[in-house]
Amino acid sequence: MKRYIVTGMILLLIMFGVVILHPSKPQYESSNNTEDSYEYYYNENVEDEEDSLLPEDLNSILADNPTVPLDLIPSSITVLVNRLYPLPSNYIPSSLVVPNVKFNFSYLSDKRKMRKVAADALEKLFEGGKKKNIELYGVSGYRSYARQKEIYDRNIASRGQSATDAVSAKPGSSEHQTGLTIDVSAKSVNFRLDQSFGDTKEGRWLAENAHLYGFIIRYPYGKSSITGYSYEPWHIRFVGKTVATYLYENNLTLEEYYGVEAAADEPDNAVDVEDPDTVKYATPKPTRKPTPKPDPTEKPASTKKPKHTQKPKPKKTKTPAKATAKPAAKTAKPVPAEKPPEPTPAPPAPTAPPAPTPAPDDQKNNDDSAPDAGNAS
Repeated sequence: MKRYIVTGMILLLIMFGVVILHPSKPQYESSNNTEDSYEYYYNENVEDEEDSLLPEDLNSILADNPTVPLDLIPSSITVLVNRLYPLPSNYIPSSLVVPNVKFNFSYLSDKRKMRKVAADALEKLFEGGKKKNIELYGVSGYRSYARQKEIYDRNIASRGQSATDAVSAKPGSSEHQTGLTIDVSAKSVNFRLDQSFGDTKEGRWLAENAHLYGFIIRYPYGKSSITGYSYEPWHIRFVGKTVATYLYENNLTLEEYYGVEAAADEPDNAVDVEDPDTVKYATPKPTRKPTPKPDPTEKPASTKKPKHTQKPKPKKTKTPAKATAKPAAKTAKPVPAEKPPEPTPAPPAPTAPPAPTPAPDDQKNNDDSAPDAGNAS
């Protein structure tokens, strides 16, 4: 009996020891909702920053709302980054890798890097382009806060503060710091960051197919006042297939998606590139924006107006013709009035004064008297 009791006690002690040595860990420990208070557990072999705050089915949150909750978590793939919502100076994305794609330079540089989830998608994007005879090249990927500050400070030294703010991204406001963005180009534009890239076969294919791989054209044409940046057909941003497809099908920017706009006092002609001096703006699309072309078209429009004003003139000439016709009719009335003078042959009646030629009567009298006189004689 004692043996069973001792054995039971030993088993209890063993079980108690296992519980003490291997306590269960909570999924997270937090006294507030800040990101730093969460403890995340993940497999190190899997991309840990792949998810966003948004659900797979966007209709679940867009059914009754035109926009979605604003995502400002730096590690989220749908984070909004612009001048109003910059990234922290100490944010460095994890899992930066070099995608297996062609670049327009051969040296080693951080700008070859992207976050793994975006790098994997970029490889598929470039491969999809090759199948359609579209060859793209990487130009500039990840750019740290320190690197952006170096670029910004250098531009201030050479251009001045206001001129720099008009063309260069401020530190923290560049999407390149997320590791989710890369500038791309092609041989057709000599690998430059050229706005005419959007009119090339490579640029058109990219704009129409990037969403199939989770990318968007971050700064599209005609939306500079919303994004705060000039048209950049080369600047693609990874947001995941679900969001990218939604934005593409509805022609939206991330700002419109979240219901925000660039600050009204901020310039909208800046570019998010390393060297603003290398960007080419003189291209077909931007030339449509300034209104030099509409102006000449307005002049011919004004020339058309005089043509219309000339038409009423002939109309007026017609009406006077009619008016003159009427007076002609009136003048026709006096014509019959001249006929009464025809009866003025009545004056021939006064020619009856030849009737007063009763002078012959006088003559007769004279003749009568003459004989009387003869008799007298």
